[in-house]
Amino acid sequence: MINKLTENVYYTRPDEATDRPVMGYVRGKKFSLMVEAGNSAKTVESYSRSLSHMGLPRPDFAVVTHHHWDHCFGIDALSAVSIALKETNDILLEMSRWKWSAEDLEQYVAEDKIPLFCRPHIIEEYKDVSLIKVKPADIAFKDEMVLELGEQKCIFKRITSPHTDDSAIVYIPNEKTVFFGDCLCEELVRDQWIDNKEKLSILTAELEKLDFDWGLEGHFDPKPKSLIIEELKARL
Repeated sequence: MINKLTENVYYTRPDEATDRPVMGYVRGKKFSLMVEAGNSAKTVESYSRSLSHMGLPRPDFAVVTHHHWDHCFGIDALSAVSIALKETNDILLEMSRWKWSAEDLEQYVAEDKIPLFCRPHIIEEYKDVSLIKVKPADIAFKDEMVLELGEQKCIFKRITSPHTDDSAIVYIPNEKTVFFGDCLCEELVRDQWIDNKEKLSILTAELEKLDFDWGLEGHFDPKPKSLIIEELKARL
């Protein structure tokens, strides 16, 4: 199910069992944007059905916020033009060469290529791991990209994050809304969450300057800016 947040911004709720993230939809006068490709073709299909139910057209573009599996393994199933930060796309290109089987997954976990935390979620989403298809995005941007949807500007911007070095946010100024992906989260190492206060401090300062009312994190319901800043400062 897709939910309406502002006049032209919609979002799906996360799924804890499969680690499906919040996925977004931004409507413009000419084009529309999908935020996050999700973790599988099934996720993309579910998202598309929700759009149809709401009478919304399929997105023309899709952007991913970072390289983690739950945000980008659905790229292969997209009909939209996909977009990612260059660093993200470099990682996806490397992962597109990986083989996928139950044994391969165990090896990637053992080598810390896939965090231990992700293993049960991947198995839950993919009963047959060999169905995983990793594909790089069609367009890669460096640092920042502006996409005009028709009286609706979307800004994709690289941001300092404790979570990954390839984190980007999706900022929609007219709607005063930001999709954060997982950039507010700690780094995931195997099954442990490790914070980096230096990066967190830089991130907090950047977000304090940004003019927005609503923020959508990768695995939580929308929050007002005041609460997001409060939660970040509590970790410093």
